[in-house]
Amino acid sequence: MKKLIYIFMLGCLISACATDKDLYIPDANYLERRNVETRIFDTANTKELLIASAQLLQDMDYTITESDTEIGVITATKDRNVMPTAGKVVLTVLAALNNQPAVYEDKQKFYVSIVNTKLNGRQTKTRVTFARIVYDNLGKVAEIEKLDDPALYTEFFDKLGQSVFLTANNI
Repeated sequence: MKKLIYIFMLGCLISACATDKDLYIPDANYLERRNVETRIFDTANTKELLIASAQLLQDMDYTITESDTEIGVITATKDRNVMPTAGKVVLTVLAALNNQPAVYEDKQKFYVSIVNTKLNGRQTKTRVTFARIVYDNLGKVAEIEKLDDPALYTEFFDKLGQSVFLTANNI
């Protein structure tokens, strides 16, 4: 019996050493997506860039959840409703007519993270990522997605460029 237990444990140990070879291989769109998420600004003042980023996020109704000027990171969130109240009422009535519980997407939480990296003595690389989690009316996660719309990132970086200009010139 002891031998059987040792053989079983050895089998578990050996199988635990297996790794997925494709685990760390980025997908085909990785570089394209990273280019959309990243911009280089002609400023060495990463603190000023972080201040401009924080101000822009607050203008976009985000709440800053974490900020570290030493390492150049900001994270922020904002909450939004998914559907209007009238839609929720209609779904609830339809579900009640079918003797089913009403389950619908209720709230969503958006997440954004910004990382600034000093490139050389004159430039700073800024990378931003957006994601959202959708919750149903029962509080369960209905959907998790990274927002990959290039227009979202272009709009963000255009506004950030304006914010950097205004912050640098004390306007």
